[in-house]
Amino acid sequence: MIEGFEAPIPMKRAFTLIELLVVIAIIAILAAMLFPVYAQAKTAAQKTTVISNTKQAGTAMLMYLSDNDDAFPSMHAIDPITNTVVSGPVSASGLGPYRLWSIPAGWGVNAAARQADEVAFHNAIHPYTKSFDIYGGAGLNLYTSGFNYATAPANLPIVALSGNGLLHLWNAGAIATPSKLPMMWFGNGKEAYRGYGYTSPYLRCTFVGTATNQAPPCRFNPSGAVQAGLTARSREDTYEFTFVPANDTVRSFQNGNIYVSADSSARFKRMGSDTSTPAGSNVTALDEPGYTYGGPPAEPGYPAGHVISPMRCVSAPGSPHYMSMFRPDSTFAYQYGTTGTNALCFP
Repeated sequence: MIEGFEAPIPMKRAFTLIELLVVIAIIAILAAMLFPVYAQAKTAAQKTTVISNTKQAGTAMLMYLSDNDDAFPSMHAIDPITNTVVSGPVSASGLGPYRLWSIPAGWGVNAAARQADEVAFHNAIHPYTKSFDIYGGAGLNLYTSGFNYATAPANLPIVALSGNGLLHLWNAGAIATPSKLPMMWFGNGKEAYRGYGYTSPYLRCTFVGTATNQAPPCRFNPSGAVQAGLTARSREDTYEFTFVPANDTVRSFQNGNIYVSADSSARFKRMGSDTSTPAGSNVTALDEPGYTYGGPPAEPGYPAGHVISPMRCVSAPGSPHYMSMFRPDSTFAYQYGTTGTNALCFP
């Protein structure tokens, strides 16, 4: 090198504005392609977790049955003084007329109801689950409006898993098809509750007892009323709707529901319909809660999978209707029908 002469420093070439824009555009395209995949993977993972938790609840129920002569726990809160089932229109001992039970039992603002809450199935099987958190459901909508949390402890569980109310106090040995009959499912649609539980469908146990004249036991009765002293009605169960219409669907998870059968097998099952059932038509599939579905476009504000008419059948002409999919005696070969059509459960 010649003394006093400095070699030129090479210039570093920078990206042009066009090149930067091209790179940004490519990243945006890749992100747009990957985000749906990530969302689907996340949803699938959440569904797997819910199925696992539901399976645990089913296993806990079988353990409870083993320790209680195969008798299912109450699928409702029951007043221990009057034996009145606290659901629907009944009102006794300050417990009614309509309420969900507190989970865990003992914190509800209605002190008279706290003992009644203890026997409801979420609380009854808790010694076997060891956790209330397995009753939740990822991605569901939390509803708290109208509930009184004045006496609520911190960290109440989020509850969405509901029971098959037709199994209320039923004997597990009398279930016709344990591998198919739902024992628990997400019967509250896309709705979840903080510190409260519910059952859907539930039996119409409307006998109001007193301390001196307790209400008779309430159980599924294929040929008559669910309680002695009541006259059999055209249907002896109720499929309940949600508080918020936009949550009212059997499609709690994407296009279906998750339930655990009476043999403790848990699964995801496609249910409902993308569109409302055409006029003059009905659902022709087993394992469906609905005989006709609403939702778009016929029902603005309601989602796909909204049940208009529940699928119900009768054991014999003149017998009361019960929801076909939830009957303990169902062999899942029933005719398709709803209340008033007298479709046979055992054709």
